[in-house]
Amino acid sequence: MMILEKKRILFIAPSFFGYEEKIADKMRELGAVVDYFDERSVTKPLEKALLKVNPRIFHRKTIRYYDNIIKKIANNNYDFILVIKCEMMPKETIDKLKELFPSAILCLYLYDSLRNIKGISSKLSKFDRVLSFDLEDTEKNKNIIFRPLFFIDDYKKDISNKDNKLYDISFIGTIHSDRYRIIREIKSQADKKGYKCFFYCYLQSQFMYYFYKLTKKEFRGVKKKEFKFDKIGSTDIAKIIDNTKVVLDIQHPKQTGLTMRTIEMIGMNKKLITTNESIKKYDFYNPDNIAVINRKHIEIPQDFYEKPFKKLNDKVYYKYSLEKWIIDVLGLED
Repeated sequence: MMILEKKRILFIAPSFFGYEEKIADKMRELGAVVDYFDERSVTKPLEKALLKVNPRIFHRKTIRYYDNIIKKIANNNYDFILVIKCEMMPKETIDKLKELFPSAILCLYLYDSLRNIKGISSKLSKFDRVLSFDLEDTEKNKNIIFRPLFFIDDYKKDISNKDNKLYDISFIGTIHSDRYRIIREIKSQADKKGYKCFFYCYLQSQFMYYFYKLTKKEFRGVKKKEFKFDKIGSTDIAKIIDNTKVVLDIQHPKQTGLTMRTIEMIGMNKKLITTNESIKKYDFYNPDNIAVINRKHIEIPQDFYEKPFKKLNDKVYYKYSLEKWIIDVLGLED
């Protein structure tokens, strides 16, 4: 399907575990010419860590960064401008893009909750289409379209209920909020039951490790070797998950939208343990496939492991693919 044939797209998104490359590649596969730029003006680990503390620290650098991008693309013609998150892009830049490319459709996709993206509310009205993965945000804001995340083609797998998996439980993700406390508790319970575990606890930099040591009590006595400071690629993640019986998902406590890991489990036909109660509202929810746990009173449900995975219907499965996500975000079927 070449639904984007002869279309040119300016794609601006943060670098997040290589998914931005997968999105760009899929749009090209659908026929588009894609010009990609990182949404963040900072790339060093320490800078990214400071960005979490206060995005305004890099305001001047960010203005220069986007001015350089505009110089590079000024002579192009775009049908769509797709921005993801828009955490660092200044409002002035959005205005310049609208002025330079008046016929382009400006689309914004949010894979974080509004309250977690500083300054985003003042930017929303500048876009033609705004979509979010957060159901709660879209229910409160009628101008935001609800659109969950996607799974990439690497995660398309047939159902396998075989017991010869390397791991009973796996978790791969960035450490934030109370995630590490929950992981430690689940690991303790899993060890007592003899479960084999794989936990990849990623921190953006060593600075974040020391920062958390000073600010989070659950980090007291925790050694640096328990964390990883290098990102793991999506292909490697898919291999680990393929060799896992049940995957653990821990959403941010201030976030109700479903994480990428949750949607990837749809693609892989994989069982999931999650702290996100809102998953029960989704069309793919089945208690035989998904166990919801209380983040404050953690208990691994024993019988959950014994039930085989129940297959989803094809229409629901395709809905969460990257191809359908692109079609929906750009409004190609509206």
